[in-house]
Amino acid sequence: MSKTPLYKMLQDVPSSGGWTLATLLDGSVSGSQLLLQAGKPVWQAGPADFMRRDLSGLQSCTATGVQLIEGQHVFVERFGAVPQLVVCGGGHVAAATVRLAKLLGLPVLAIDDREEYAQQLRDAGADIVLCLPFEQALKQVPGSAETYFIVVTRAHAFDVICLEQILRKPAAYVGMMGSRGRSALVRRQLLEKGLEEKRVEALYAPIGLSIGSQTAEEIALSILAQVVSIKNARSQTEGFSSAILDAMAQADHTGQRAVLAVITARHGSTPREAGAKMLVLADGTVVGSVGGGIMEHRTILAAQEMLAGNAPAQQLMHFSADGKDEDAAAAACGGSMEIWLAILQAGEELK
Repeated sequence: MSKTPLYKMLQDVPSSGGWTLATLLDGSVSGSQLLLQAGKPVWQAGPADFMRRDLSGLQSCTATGVQLIEGQHVFVERFGAVPQLVVCGGGHVAAATVRLAKLLGLPVLAIDDREEYAQQLRDAGADIVLCLPFEQALKQVPGSAETYFIVVTRAHAFDVICLEQILRKPAAYVGMMGSRGRSALVRRQLLEKGLEEKRVEALYAPIGLSIGSQTAEEIALSILAQVVSIKNARSQTEGFSSAILDAMAQADHTGQRAVLAVITARHGSTPREAGAKMLVLADGTVVGSVGGGIMEHRTILAAQEMLAGNAPAQQLMHFSADGKDEDAAAAACGGSMEIWLAILQAGEELK
């Protein structure tokens, strides 16, 4: 393992499945970090073994924010993720769903066990088509926290085969087409097969939003509307902008120390969301913003104290509007937030 700054990982390693960055906020090794790419550890700074013991938990986090892992507070940030649709079935609804998904710019993997219907999926624009028995094909689809499964097969038996595989995988969404009665029957059968009750109950069945759909295209519209609403409600951050990454690289090349400030939590009305970042360099350069005003001014002053060696290398700042302390004057728009500051450190690339 070699020493590698975080910015080099984010610039040099292509991310097809998105990033998850976990940062320990308290304890004796606060500031330790673990970077996941598509759910796999690729970089860490400081002791991060306890976070590596809960990889599935980290990757399943759908909302950026502070999580409790083994009794310790960890800021988990998701960014750069690309959603993928997996469409099981090759009929009219499946083909219409693929066509609409491509208009929305979503990557699609589609499955059908009949060559003529697989060709229909290719003609509709699916990026990948697997012409295999559903069970065999789904074994090639690992699933992820960014995978949206749409089950629109030609028969009840195939629905059950697909869902028995899918509900054992990580997923952002699983939906099945069918009446309420059929959906209830499928749920009972899945529970009888030993599937986790929580996963079965989370199944979107009947699939799609209720818009009175009648044609295949209207059903596809209801399905994709539901998928998009769920996708857009999932909290991801802006990640690391190119300006922030370039400034981190410049600091590294010139041997300057720098402090990265990140909003880890916010409540009420605030100018920036969780995950917003600002980099403060030793030469006084500031890149990015955590909200402006006196709050940002105090954050910069705290970073400068850290760079001068007059404060710890990591700290968590609180700005509140509860009127109980001097931070009340620093809160913007009546909200409150927490900002994590840490001097940039190199880590180890995990092979």
